[in-house]
Amino acid sequence: MNRNAQLRIVILSYLISVAGSFGLNYLKINGIDVYGIVDAVKVSSILTLWWIFYFKQGWKVPLLNKTLYKINLSGTWYGTYESVSPDKKKPDTGNIVLRINQDFLCISIISYTANFKNYSYSEELKYEEKSNTHELVYVYSQKENSPFDLNARNGTSDLKVLNFEDTYKLEGDFWTIHGSKGKLEFVKVSSKVVDSFEDGQKLWNQSKYTMQGVI
Repeated sequence: MNRNAQLRIVILSYLISVAGSFGLNYLKINGIDVYGIVDAVKVSSILTLWWIFYFKQGWKVPLLNKTLYKINLSGTWYGTYESVSPDKKKPDTGNIVLRINQDFLCISIISYTANFKNYSYSEELKYEEKSNTHELVYVYSQKENSPFDLNARNGTSDLKVLNFEDTYKLEGDFWTIHGSKGKLEFVKVSSKVVDSFEDGQKLWNQSKYTMQGVI
């Protein structure tokens, strides 16, 4: 979180505190207090509830999102991969589903192909304010609870976030500890999250991008 974002949090917290204080005082002066609730409420409680709401859901609301801007990538993505391995002459290609779960503070990624499932265990969503560009970098493993198992297909993906029609695309590179590397390309097809490659493929087939031949 950069300095400007921290400053906005401080300013907004101050404004909410002031507004909360005035609101509580108004209710007390006018005798509006059901079962002593107003007396029990503190400004700190109002602030806590506000930030819990904001970091979980409020940041997705277009108007509130301007307070602390963060792009919303949560949902199902469908795309293609092309992988080149040192021990193979021809590249492997295929389709891939990306499931992204995100709130303001955390993001997690699971990728599905017809044969493999990978879990992210280190993620970073970068935002370059000057150029207004986003980049998603994550490290993944085939094993959900054993990310440092060298026998698993561990790797890193570095993807640029691009505007595309009324949605987003992800494009970039990946590489693994076994020496393979390649390209990835995704289109966000739904805000729903899925639990399998087949479910992601169904959402893709139902989307308008299928007919457009986007991928």
